[in-house]
Amino acid sequence: MTCNATIGVLLADLHFPVSRSLKEKRAPLVSLRDVVRGRFHAAFSEVGFQDVWQRARVLIVLAASSQHNAETSLDEIDRYLHAQEYEVARVLVKTADPLDALWDFEA
Repeated sequence: MTCNATIGVLLADLHFPVSRSLKEKRAPLVSLRDVVRGRFHAAFSEVGFQDVWQRARVLIVLAASSQHNAETSLDEIDRYLHAQEYEVARVLVKTADPLDALWDFEA
């Protein structure tokens, strides 16, 4: 039995040049989280620089029925990130396809 599924992962470093406090940084991150969850149906977590006022590292993970669908969604998320007021310092994208490579579904 094969599993037709792909996991997509996007790791982004964001810079908030006008932020003067952690509270000011949180507002755009909460907005981004809500868009990622609502529009893109993906998981979101701030995974780095939580105590830094002007930086954030975010991890976005999604599941898709094919590698093409995962890549398309990740591209849309990447375009969304770059269209915001904060700066995108770096984006790393990976997909795992097929999931059979991760688990033995025959066991």
